[in-house]
Amino acid sequence: MELPYYCDMKKRFLLTLTAAGFLAMGCTQVMAGDDAAVAQPAPGFAGQFLSSHFAQSENDWAVAERFLTPVLSHDPENVDLLKRAMILAMGAGDLKQAAMHADKLLKLDANNSLGWLIGAVNKLVDNDVSAAGDVLAKMPAGDVTDFVRPVVNGWIEAAQGRFVTEGFNATTIHSYGGALIALHLGREQDAAEFIQRMLDTGSLNSYDAGRVADLYAAIGKDDKALDFYKGAYSLDSKNKTLEKKVALLSAGKKIPQRMNDALHIKTPAQGVAVAMNDLARILFQEYSDSSARIFSQMALILYPGYTDAQLLLGNALARSERYDEAIAYFSAISPEHDNYLEVQHYMADLLDEAGQTEKAMALLNDLFMKYNDVEALIRIGDIYRNKESYGSALKAYNRAAGKIGKEIPEEYWYLLYARGMVYEREGQWSDAERDLKAALVFRPDHPYLLNYLGYAWADQGVNLEESLRLLGRASSLRPDDGFIKDSLGWVYYMMGRYEEGLPYLEKAVELMPYDPTLNDHLGDAYWQVGRHMEAHFQWERTFNYAGINDEELKKSAALKLEKGLLPQSSVKEARTGAHKQ
Repeated sequence: MELPYYCDMKKRFLLTLTAAGFLAMGCTQVMAGDDAAVAQPAPGFAGQFLSSHFAQSENDWAVAERFLTPVLSHDPENVDLLKRAMILAMGAGDLKQAAMHADKLLKLDANNSLGWLIGAVNKLVDNDVSAAGDVLAKMPAGDVTDFVRPVVNGWIEAAQGRFVTEGFNATTIHSYGGALIALHLGREQDAAEFIQRMLDTGSLNSYDAGRVADLYAAIGKDDKALDFYKGAYSLDSKNKTLEKKVALLSAGKKIPQRMNDALHIKTPAQGVAVAMNDLARILFQEYSDSSARIFSQMALILYPGYTDAQLLLGNALARSERYDEAIAYFSAISPEHDNYLEVQHYMADLLDEAGQTEKAMALLNDLFMKYNDVEALIRIGDIYRNKESYGSALKAYNRAAGKIGKEIPEEYWYLLYARGMVYEREGQWSDAERDLKAALVFRPDHPYLLNYLGYAWADQGVNLEESLRLLGRASSLRPDDGFIKDSLGWVYYMMGRYEEGLPYLEKAVELMPYDPTLNDHLGDAYWQVGRHMEAHFQWERTFNYAGINDEELKKSAALKLEKGLLPQSSVKEARTGAHKQ
């Protein structure tokens, strides 16, 4: 769903204004990633319009809509402006403002489906179910909004005691909606029929399998519910909610109402919210984040506190780098939610990404103190490691390991991997090798773990046959990864099998042409097979691409350009760890 540009002939010249012209009008820009409000532009149509356009480009929809609304006073019947204002207001969570724009728009363009849908939602929020049905009946067919119309209509009919599922198709979303409506009306047999429709779609992903399980539990079929919870958990073993549901039913206990989404629905408005958020989830999976925001905002307005909508909005905003807004939605998640800690971990990641590392650290430390959350300690180590503060990272990882106990179980295999990388960077190779090999027992097919250990051995000239096996496996798992291709070529190089390694090194540079280490490796291999002119070309690229953290590599490349590859210069020139993941 694209936000239309303003293209009225009278004012089309605005679209060609330069940035200099923009600033000359007195419009103040917001720097990328800045969550502060756009400053008030100079009065006038042009300043307001361009400020709105810039705020929209920064995904600040609330500010974009605020600046666009006054522009409408210059041309109140401009359909494109009304559409854009409506969409921006809805995406910012202002239903009443969006409905006001929609009402004006529909008088000019009665074929705008989203406008009718927003109008129907507004009536539902006002608890005017009959009026919502009248508005929905006017909505034309033909665009993405048409997908949710049957379910929305089904809930409007349910509010008046009628079970109507006309227009429901065979998708899991429609079938789930039908089952929820049937449960709401006390029609368990109809709910069972819609569950079967979900099963008839074929293989279910973990999300839909969990929904089937919830529905079976809601109608008292706990044995079937347990089977589907187990199936969902096998596909999503990090989902704490599924883990708890399996444990409860396995122990002969019932799933409490707070843990069963199918039993949360108390009003038709909440049922409509689920349908809206389901559509948003599809759009989000297709990277249509702007459209996803619109439907999730409608869901959250219809169903305040709806966790799924809060999570989706937070994820969409985070993907648009609107970190402060994303964190606000994640912060609203209740500590009672089974995945609360995972959400808090993600919030810490976002805080660090936004440059608020101290807040991220404080949040993680607080989680450890309150919940004895070992994962929080591991993430503190990750933050230090990513900032190349390896000593501090090692302290955090060792603290986490101490809390776990003498033996680190599979659940924390990543701690072994991460700590192994830090040991290697700190020059403690025996400890690094121990952790990396232990992690490999738990994850024998993890391509980057295979690459890290295999490259480290190759770079030291030890365990070359085993290194070749590990890196061959990694390459088969990630055939288009330039780093892994380089590692495989480099182990052949260290074995003296230059011709065999050359195709892998060439492929690595083809995949990642601007990485100085990969260019350096390829240059060395060319020299060894007598292709000295090509070697010089690659070393020149190494010299040119080496950054401020690659001074040793830069000096090495300069020396090779002057004297060629000296007998002792081809093994360890500041390469250790240069591209291991």
